[in-house]
Amino acid sequence: MSTQRAPQYRRRLGLVAVAAATAVTMTACGGSDDSGKGKDGKSGAEASEAPKNLKVGQPGPVQEITKYKTTGKFSITPTKVTLGKPADLKELDDEKKYGGKKVAWIYVKAKHVGGEPVKQPIVMTNVNAETSDGNPATKFILIGTLSSQPKDCVGNDGKRTLGREDIWKKGEERTVCEPYLIPADATVKAVTYSQGYYKEPLKWALK
Repeated sequence: MSTQRAPQYRRRLGLVAVAAATAVTMTACGGSDDSGKGKDGKSGAEASEAPKNLKVGQPGPVQEITKYKTTGKFSITPTKVTLGKPADLKELDDEKKYGGKKVAWIYVKAKHVGGEPVKQPIVMTNVNAETSDGNPATKFILIGTLSSQPKDCVGNDGKRTLGREDIWKKGEERTVCEPYLIPADATVKAVTYSQGYYKEPLKWALK
């Protein structure tokens, strides 16, 4: 696509809002056996109580992320949330779908701390947010980019360009960022991380 046509392309972005992941969603990294018991023999509810009083900027418990049949261990640390304005969505030209909403850009620092090297892990799959009205945010899949997207928000891989052999090895650390939809008059109260059926979701309060 030529440089001259790029602005026109941005105005014609196609975007899809995807239902928010909830705490009971089964995820690729929140595995549990059929018995519903943890490795120590306790029930899921007893064995997986989430840490309390986490704040944005503090690392949570190490999580396993699986991609292409390899599993790595990752430290997950939400770092900040940048709120957009309702007017940012006007370029989508769909008042019925996006009226009364705005975008929350959520940033997470992820570090590969153990396990196998993982090619293109999707760090943000289990990340969501709790809004000031007590409801979850809605994950927002962008085909293209919004002109209002922060310059330091470079996507789910933490890089502006993604190589075919983009493999995270032990010690690899990146800040990833994805957009979420929230009501125009709401704020983000906490960032959450779903750990699957049998584990309470992690929650980091905004400072």
